[in-house]
Amino acid sequence: MKNTSLIKTIALLLIISILTVAFMGGCDNKANSKPDNPSSTVSGNDSEIKNSNNESNNELNNSSNNSSNNSSNNSSNNSSVNKPSKPQNTDDKNNSSANQSGTELEISDMPTVTVGTQVAPDICIVAGSCPKGTEYVTVKGNGVTTTKIVPFAGQYNDFFMGQVKIDMAGNIEVTAKEKGKAESYGVYRYVNYTYGFNGNYMEAHEYRPVIGLNSRAHFYSALLSYTLSSNKINSAVRSQAQTNIKNLVNKASAEGAETIFLIIPSSAQIYPETVPAGYKKASGETIYEAFEKIATQAGAKVIYPLDTMKKHKNDGVGYQLYQHTDSHWSTYGAYWGTYDLFNYIAKTHPAAKPRTVKEMGFYTKELYGGDAVFNFPSGIGFDNDTASGITSKTKIKELTTLYSLKTSSNTLSAVYHNNTGLYLTNANKAAKTVYNNTPSGLPNAVIMRDSFGKVAFDMVSDRFATACWGEFDNYNFPSGWQNTNPDYVIHLYSERNLFKIMLSNSSASIVGFK
Repeated sequence: MKNTSLIKTIALLLIISILTVAFMGGCDNKANSKPDNPSSTVSGNDSEIKNSNNESNNELNNSSNNSSNNSSNNSSNNSSVNKPSKPQNTDDKNNSSANQSGTELEISDMPTVTVGTQVAPDICIVAGSCPKGTEYVTVKGNGVTTTKIVPFAGQYNDFFMGQVKIDMAGNIEVTAKEKGKAESYGVYRYVNYTYGFNGNYMEAHEYRPVIGLNSRAHFYSALLSYTLSSNKINSAVRSQAQTNIKNLVNKASAEGAETIFLIIPSSAQIYPETVPAGYKKASGETIYEAFEKIATQAGAKVIYPLDTMKKHKNDGVGYQLYQHTDSHWSTYGAYWGTYDLFNYIAKTHPAAKPRTVKEMGFYTKELYGGDAVFNFPSGIGFDNDTASGITSKTKIKELTTLYSLKTSSNTLSAVYHNNTGLYLTNANKAAKTVYNNTPSGLPNAVIMRDSFGKVAFDMVSDRFATACWGEFDNYNFPSGWQNTNPDYVIHLYSERNLFKIMLSNSSASIVGFK
C-alpha cells in the first residue's frame, strides 16, 4: 500500500510539473504575439500616441522651416530657374504629409513662375500659374519674408500674383499646395535686389496697379478712394463741386430729365480683405459720403450699389465682380452694379426692370489678363504687347464671365478683343446713340461715363428705348443730347473718379489730393 501511495504521489507531482511548464510557455507566447484584431484597444491607444507625435513633429517641422529654407537657398543661389528641391516633410511617416494610417500624401505639381521681378527697393512681384485646385502658393528664400499667395481660377490652370518683401538679391523658392496633397517641389527664380525697376514703381500714380492679397490687383486711385477721408476735400473743392453738380441738374431739368449719379464702388470697397497692409480704410466721413451730400443737395439722385454688389461677391468661380488682373468690373459686376439703378427706374417705367440672371445667360471663359498686368513697366516679365492691347504672348489669364444676351448694340466682343482678353479696346469710346426697338414702354436716357461704361454699354443700352452715350471720359453733355427727349441723365462713374465729377475735369486726379 505504501508503494502504491508513493507511486500516486510521484505521478501527481509529475502531472503538476507538466501543467506548470505548459502554462508558463503559453503565457510567454501570448505576451510576444500581435493582437488578432488590428483595431483592438491596444492598437487604438497606439494610434492616439502616434497622433500626439504627429502634432509634436509638425511643430518641430514648422519651427525649422526657416533654417531648412535658408540651407536650401544658400546651396542654390547660382542655380538655374525651375531647379526642383525636395518637398518638406515627405519622408517622415509621422509628419503632416502622411495621413493617420501612415500612407504618404501625393505631392502637388510644381508651379510655373512667369514673373519674379523687383519693383521697389524692398518689394518684388511674383506671378505665374499653378495646378488647378491649388490652395496657396508659398514664396520663400534668403532675405525673403515668407509669403502665401492665394491663386485665382483659369480654365485649365490657376494663376497667382503677389507682392513679396525682399531685402537682398538671390533665389526665391516657390511651391504650390493643392488641396489634399503635400507641398510641391520648389521652383527657383533669381531676383536682383538692385536692378529691374526704373525708380520706385510702387510710388503713387493714378493708374498704377498695386498687387494685393489673394492675387487681386487694385489701381492706386481705387485704394485712395478707400483710404482717404473727406477732409482731403477742401472748401474750394466743395464750393466748385456744388456749383458744377447744380449746373448739371439744372441743365437736365430744363429738358424734363431727372439726374442720376450711379457711383461704382471701388475694388477695395468690394474686396477689402485683399487690400495690402498699409492701406487703412478711412475713418469718419468718406469722400463718397461727402460727394453724396453735395449731389443730393443739388437735387440729384445718387445710387451707390455697395450692399448689392457685396452680396454677390462670392457667387462662384469666375463670377468675381472685379477682375483680378484688371481695374474694371467684370460683366457680372456690371450686372449687379446697375441692378439698383434699373430697380429705381422701374418704379416709374416698369418695362425697364433689370433682366434676370437667367435672361443674361452668363457663362465663364478664360481670357488674357487686363490693364493691371499691361500697366506694369516693360521688362517685368509678363511679355505683353501693349501696342495692340492683347496677344497670345500674355502669360497671365483668368476665368471671367461673359453673357449670351443679344442686344441692339451687341458690342461686348469688340470691347473684349473678340472675347479673348480683358484689356479694353477703344470700342464705344466715341459718343454714340443706341436705339432699342423692344420692348415698348422703355424710357430714354443720356449717359455720361468713364471706362466702366464700356463694359456696361450693352446691358445698359438694353434697358432704354434710346440710349445717348457721351464720349468716354468727357464730363460734358454730348452734342445733340436734347433731341433724344431724355427721361434721365445718368452719370455712370467709378468711385475713384469722384474728383473728376466734382471738378468737371477729366484730368483731375484723386492722387493730386493725397
